[in-house]
Amino acid sequence: MAALPELEPDGSERRVAQRMRTLKRAKVIFNGGFSTFDCIVRNLSATGALLTIDEAAHLPKAFEIRVGEDQHARPARLVYRRAMFAGIRFLDIADEQDDDREAAVASHSAALDELNSVQHESASTPGIRRIEPEILPPALSSLFAWSRTDPAS
Repeated sequence: MAALPELEPDGSERRVAQRMRTLKRAKVIFNGGFSTFDCIVRNLSATGALLTIDEAAHLPKAFEIRVGEDQHARPARLVYRRAMFAGIRFLDIADEQDDDREAAVASHSAALDELNSVQHESASTPGIRRIEPEILPPALSSLFAWSRTDPAS
């Protein structure tokens, strides 16, 4: 039986790692370890797996899974659920997108720090100028409704 593909709306593949066909028993663990149920792992990769589970079984969005005889349970999240199949993603694997996102945030943060540290000695310096607030002259500020403090009105 072929695995159900994880596709983007444009039809492209979302998986990062190649999945290998397998047929292993697994145990889904959730509710703080108080709830479990058995399932079958149909294919497996470093980043996720395809599970066969009972259609009536409720699979939470986040859970742990123990595959085969491995005593270590891995955190996972539900990516999709179709009838008796469930695609999951392991949460203990760093995602390339997460790395890219962290790099972008670090780059943006560095750029903001650089902008904040820029100090101009004179107005003739090209680039960004700091705008200093000034008080409006009374003749001009009296024209605005928000500046009127006349208690008689």
